[in-house]
Amino acid sequence: MSASLPLKNNYIPMKKDIMQFWTKLMGSPQTHTLEAIIFHTACIFTGLLFICSIFFNYLIGLYTLSILLVPAVFSVSLVYYLSKFKYKLNLAITIFCVIGNLLFIAFFLNNSGINGPGLVIYLLFFFLVISIVPKSQRFGWMGVNIIVAISLILFQYYNPEAVPFNYKNDFSRHLDLSYVYFFTLIIIYFILTSIISSYNRERLLAEKRAEQLEIANQSKNKLFSILAHDLRSPLNSIQSFLEISMEMEIEEDEKRTINSSLLKETKYTGQMLINLLSWSKTQMEGVNVRLIRIELAKVLETTLLLQTSLAEEKGLTLNNRIQQHVHVIADRDMMELIIRNLINNAIKFTPAGGEITISSEIHGAECWIKIQDTGVGIARHDYDNIFSLHSESTYGTNQEKGVGLGLVLCKEFIAMQNGRIWVESTVNVGTAFFVSINLASQADLFPLHLN
Repeated sequence: MSASLPLKNNYIPMKKDIMQFWTKLMGSPQTHTLEAIIFHTACIFTGLLFICSIFFNYLIGLYTLSILLVPAVFSVSLVYYLSKFKYKLNLAITIFCVIGNLLFIAFFLNNSGINGPGLVIYLLFFFLVISIVPKSQRFGWMGVNIIVAISLILFQYYNPEAVPFNYKNDFSRHLDLSYVYFFTLIIIYFILTSIISSYNRERLLAEKRAEQLEIANQSKNKLFSILAHDLRSPLNSIQSFLEISMEMEIEEDEKRTINSSLLKETKYTGQMLINLLSWSKTQMEGVNVRLIRIELAKVLETTLLLQTSLAEEKGLTLNNRIQQHVHVIADRDMMELIIRNLINNAIKFTPAGGEITISSEIHGAECWIKIQDTGVGIARHDYDNIFSLHSESTYGTNQEKGVGLGLVLCKEFIAMQNGRIWVESTVNVGTAFFVSINLASQADLFPLHLN
C-alpha cells in the first residue's frame, strides 16, 4: 500500500500539468472566444491526422497522397497560428474552409475516389466546418459540401479512368478505411468534448455572475435600508428638537441632556457615513491600494488618541500596547480605518467601566494586531455573518446604532493588503479581533501601488 502512495501523489501534478499544457494549446476563455477554442482543437487534431497519415499512406503505398499531405500540414499550422497568436479567427476560418475543400478534391482524385475513405473524410471536414463557422454561413458551406461531393462522384462515374484504384490490394484498402474511421472517431470525440466542456464552463460562469448579481442586489437593498432608517433617525431627532425649541422654552439642564444625546448620535452617524461612502467607492470605482513600509505604532498614534477620547466619554479604559519599531507592509489610510472601526466596535459593545486593549505580536513573517474588549461578546454562530452585510442592525450598550458595515470594510481592506482578519469571543466575557499583516523587510523601501 505504501509503495502506491508516491505514484498517486505524482499523478495529480502530472494531470494538472497536462491540463495546463492543453489549455495553452487551445487558448483560455480569458483570451479566446468559445469558437476560437473549438477551432484550435480542430486544427490540432486535423494536423495530427495529417502527420500520421503521411507515414501511414507511405507504408501502404499511397506515395502521392503522402506528398499532398505535407502542404496540408503547413496549411493547418498557418490557420492555427493566425487564430491563436494573431487573433484573426475569421480569416483563419475562411482559409481553413477554402483550403479544406481544395485538399479534399485532391485527396478524392488521388485516393481511389469513392472506393477510398474520401467521402468519410469530407463528412468529417464538414462537421469541423459547422462547428466553427458563424451560424449565417452554415447553410452556405453545406451547399458547397454537397455540390463538391456530388460533382466528384459524377465525375468518377463518367470518367472512371481519371480516378484509378491506387491500393496495392484489398487488405490495404480495408486497413486505410479502418485507420480513417479510427481517427474520425477520435476527432469527433475531442471536438464534442471541447464543445460540451466549453458550454459547461460558460454556464458555470453565467451562474456565478448571476449569483454575484444577486449578492450585489441584496447589498443594494441593505444600503437602501440603512439610508431609510439609520440615517433618517438622527435627522428626525434634530428636527424634533429644533421644532420644540422654537415653540417652547427648554430648561438648561434638559437642553444640555438633549444636546449630549444628539451629539453622540451625530458622531456615530458621521462614522457610519464615512464607512458607507468608503464601501460604496470600493464597489463602484475600485480602490487604489498603496502598499508601503510603515511603522505601525507611529501610523496608529493619532487614531488611538482620538479613540481614547471617545472611550473615556463612555467611561472605558483604552490601553495601547502596540510594540514600537515594528514595520509592516500596508496602506496607511486603510490601516487607520480598519483599527478605528474595530476600536469603535469595541467601544460600542463594552459597558461603562470596561476595558479595551490594542496590542501587537510578531508571528513569523506576520504582525498580529489584537483588539481585546471586556464587552458583551459574540455568539459563535454569528462569527461568519459579522463580516458581511447579511448581519442585522445592532445596538450597543448605550443604544449606539450600527449595521456592521465597518467590519465589512475591515475584511475587504485587509484582504486588499494581503492580510487576514478573524474573531474570538465569549458571550458576556469579551471579544478579541485579530488583524494579521505582513512584516516589512529592510528591502521594502519603495511604495507599491495596486489597482
